[in-house]
Amino acid sequence: MGSARYEFEGVLGVDSPDPMDAQWERIAQWPIPVLGLAPQPTIEMFGPSSIGNGSDSAGLRNAQVGLSYIVIRNPADRADPANLADLDEEVTRVLDEVPPWPLPKWLIELTERQRYPMLWEAVKTSWYRDPAERPSIAEALVDHTTEVLNTNFRPERGLDGRVGSLPPAPDITTAAVQHDAVLRIDGIDRPAVLIDTDPHVFAVGTELDGSALVTVVLTRDELPFVRVELTTHAST
Repeated sequence: MGSARYEFEGVLGVDSPDPMDAQWERIAQWPIPVLGLAPQPTIEMFGPSSIGNGSDSAGLRNAQVGLSYIVIRNPADRADPANLADLDEEVTRVLDEVPPWPLPKWLIELTERQRYPMLWEAVKTSWYRDPAERPSIAEALVDHTTEVLNTNFRPERGLDGRVGSLPPAPDITTAAVQHDAVLRIDGIDRPAVLIDTDPHVFAVGTELDGSALVTVVLTRDELPFVRVELTTHAST
């Protein structure tokens, strides 16, 4: 699986603000404990990949934040070709293009990160003002898993043609959810639910309290390089 690719319209000056900063400022206003993967040498934060919320006359009704990461398989030697994602020629060409004007530092770093394998939407934290509107953790884990599969494994799932002669992969349902897992958050093991039967992803999630939950979906190819542990993300 390759990396996500971000493009920007027009010419960005060297002093152009990082749009990620505005996203983090927005997230900081929400009553939601945003969780992310615990710091470790083999991963780096890419940033918020999705932000969603709903409101009504009483204010914020629900909020969801998804965080994405890149994987550095050999952190001791970042230049090791084994670290790079398998990108097609067109994507590589775009990433290699150097415009004839200076670029902001954040854009240079963003471009370089797109050369590495991506854990897209790896961790999703969701909050609901009314606990009655919150899905079960099993339903939330299935929804998150399906979203990642349908975004990153379209041919393998039979959505954009089939891979070779293989039939489309079956949909994930709550029947695949195991209820005897553990997920460590801020150093504490919490009871969790698990999906460990899919050939493309590994998924785990837990309830945080009566109104919030967190789900984790990781590409199975990169799973050996990631410690599945979460921490509360510090405000940026």
